[in-house]
Amino acid sequence: MLRGVITDIDGTLTDEKRRLSTAAIETIRTLQEHGIEVVLSSGNTSCLLKGLCKLIGTGGTFIGENGGVYRIGFQGSMKVMADRNIALRALQVLEEHYAKKGIHLELYSHQERYSDIAFARDVPVEEVRSLLAGWPVDIMDTTFAIHIHEAGIDKGKTFHIVAEQLGVKPEEFLGIGDSENDIGMIQAAGTGCCVANAQEDVRNISDYCSSVPYGEGFVEIMRTYFPHILAR
Repeated sequence: MLRGVITDIDGTLTDEKRRLSTAAIETIRTLQEHGIEVVLSSGNTSCLLKGLCKLIGTGGTFIGENGGVYRIGFQGSMKVMADRNIALRALQVLEEHYAKKGIHLELYSHQERYSDIAFARDVPVEEVRSLLAGWPVDIMDTTFAIHIHEAGIDKGKTFHIVAEQLGVKPEEFLGIGDSENDIGMIQAAGTGCCVANAQEDVRNISDYCSSVPYGEGFVEIMRTYFPHILAR
């Protein structure tokens, strides 16, 4: 029996322009009102996720920075899972390399992050991985940004901690996403799903893929697995 939903945001609850789907928001509110715990899980910062939890209407639990931070409920304190200094040192290597080529990395929400580094996809992610080969970091391409964080941290590992603290087993969750940073989370959930715009690797490990992309795909999946709540 499914008792919870853990969902990515960008590309999963949004459209291609990163605008939140109003249908997805209404669906989340209905699920939450019927006792289904909805957890937001994103590469975004904690300050953004705090606001989204309140404005969307979840119970306040989130995972941010691709597993690097999390909070349980609105009253919980934020926990940091990774040492950001490692990512900062790796960033310095990249900045020195690209500066020689006249390329400046555009950092995203740099002062608001506690565990990772995020920057624009203006350089090839495989080149970034090659430059940082041997470093104790993981590089994630979310299709919206490139992220660097301490090795061994991802949404899936932090999800296990969050589920335990919520008192809901991971196998009682439905996990849904669209990009490579969602793979660990989708595999950790009892039921793993993706929206139609998902990367091929994500589609390959999902139990179900929606027939339509983005937020409308999220709604389709929720109606498929929670018909007793969302039947119309």
